[in-house]
Amino acid sequence: MNDPRSLMDFLSNAYAAGGSVSLLALNGLFTLISEHNLNYPMFYEKLYALLDRNILHVKYRARFFRLFEVFLGSSHLPSYLVAAFIKRLARLAIAAPPSGAVIVIPMIYNLLKDHPKCMCLIHRTPGYDEQTGEEKVLPGNDPYLAEEKDLAKCMALESSLWEIETLQNHYYPNIATLAKIFNEPFHKPKFLLEDFLDHTYATFFESDSSRKLKKAPALAAQPPVALMRAGDATSDFFVF
Repeated sequence: MNDPRSLMDFLSNAYAAGGSVSLLALNGLFTLISEHNLNYPMFYEKLYALLDRNILHVKYRARFFRLFEVFLGSSHLPSYLVAAFIKRLARLAIAAPPSGAVIVIPMIYNLLKDHPKCMCLIHRTPGYDEQTGEEKVLPGNDPYLAEEKDLAKCMALESSLWEIETLQNHYYPNIATLAKIFNEPFHKPKFLLEDFLDHTYATFFESDSSRKLKKAPALAAQPPVALMRAGDATSDFFVF
């Protein structure tokens, strides 16, 4: 195309439309921002609004998170902004399918590695006043305001990632094991996000069904040795 800047208004309006239209416009808008100096006001606020319960179900999910990693990769972003995205992702992962949660967990890990000031989200202890250093009874409600559109006012940085502990008890054991990476020191390198973007129920099933068992699973039920046994409900009608 001779002049990509002629698409600025079109892509800006498409990005503001919301839903899947915004996801499709995001790639072209990123090209204009990074290569043609497009200044898009409230870009991160709009990106934050795209993180709803549908984002982990749409077929453009992999494309979105590839760009999402680039947008939040800058070390110059303020901590409150990154913390807001981390909290929103963690909250969505609780109700997400395994193929979505497996993207969110390494994404959060990488963001915490890139932005150490957000590490307080996993080190904050309930009942501890960080200002005075004294123990006190704190309200049990999460201070994070999920419905707040202003990233500076959603109080994500004052919250904690209790959602990660919930994911550590996920019904799918691979997700639970992956989430336990947050219990270890952050000495491991960042995850390669590309390894997690294309998982589906089919790939999970294929991986689990082809895995060789180290030992036979424990069974609580005893195998039957006869069709009917003395003492069963049928014993009143039959003579053994």
